[in-house]
Parts: sequence; C-alpha cells; structure tokens
Amino acid sequence: MPIQITTTKALIGINTTRGKQTISQPKGEQTIKTTAPKLKIRREAPRVIIDQYQCFAEAGLKNYIDLTKEYADLGHQYAMEGIARRVEDGNRMAMIQKNMPDAIPELAEKNAWDPQAEFNMGTIPRSRPKIDVEGSLDIDWEMGNVDIQYTPQKPIIDFNPGKVEVYLRQKPSIEMNYVDARV
Repeated sequence: MPIQITTTKALIGINTTRGKQTISQPKGEQTIKTTAPKLKIRREAPRVIIDQYQCFAEAGLKNYIDLTKEYADLGHQYAMEGIARRVEDGNRMAMIQKNMPDAIPELAEKNAWDPQAEFNMGTIPRSRPKIDVEGSLDIDWEMGNVDIQYTPQKPIIDFNPGKVEVYLRQKPSIEMNYVDARV
C-alpha cells in the first residue's frame, strides 16, 4: 500500500524585549560641627626666697631691734643673777648667829676669783638659710566637641521588566496521499 505522508513541523517564534534596571544612589547629607578644645594656663613666675637672717644673727650681724632685745634680756639675766648672789650672801651672813664659822672670809674667797671661762670651737653659721619657692601653675582643659549629623538617602531604582512573546510562526500539518500508479 503506497501511502505518502508529508509533515510540516510547527515553528515557534519568540520576540524578546530586554528588561531594563537603573539604580542611582544620591549622596547622603552630612553636617559636622566642631568646637575647638581650649587650654587655659595661669602661672605665677617662680620666685626663690632665701632668708639668711638666722645665719647672720649667729655671726653677730643682727638688726638693731633684735640686738637691743638680746642685750636687754642679757642685762636682765645678769641683774637677776646678781640679786640672787647677794640674797645668798646675805643669808650666809645671817647664819653667823647660829654659831656657823665665819662667813666673811668664806664670801671674800668665793667672790675674789672670777669663775673660769669655758672656751669652745664652733662654726658660723650653725643653721642653714631658709629657702622657699613661691609660684604656681594652673592648667585647665575644656574639651572640644564634634557633632556629626548624617542623613542617608534611599537608592532610586527604576525597573522596566522585559517581555517574551511566543507565537506560532508555522502551523504543523500532516498530509497523507495515497499514491498508486494503478489508480
């Protein structure tokens, strides 16, 4: 049986449109405010004060007020010692009535000789000078400040979706023919 079959394939057509996307990012807004730090320095220049008064006084170099006071005190001391010696001698003389040995030769011998003076070696000055340092240094800090404000911006996105169109470009077909030479 001679049959002739002819087929036509289906053809599909595709049209595409590409998608498009754009992204832009605007810059954020930033502000910076600063306050500068401050340094305050207050100072009083240093002064060295040397007091040598005691050293000079030990060497006999005193001012007239202190010298007068020292000799007045020394005179008072010698006066009190003289009064005490005379009272002591008077009391000894009064003891003559109590059958004590003669007081006059004893007192004469005691007052005839000066007491022996003592000598000593020393260095001048014996004390150190007084040294003081006056002055000051005050440092005050005021810390600075940094204030940062930042406002971010959202990105701008533009999107156009793509398209895909599918269509039938050629329809399928089947053709059957009976082919016989006898017919």
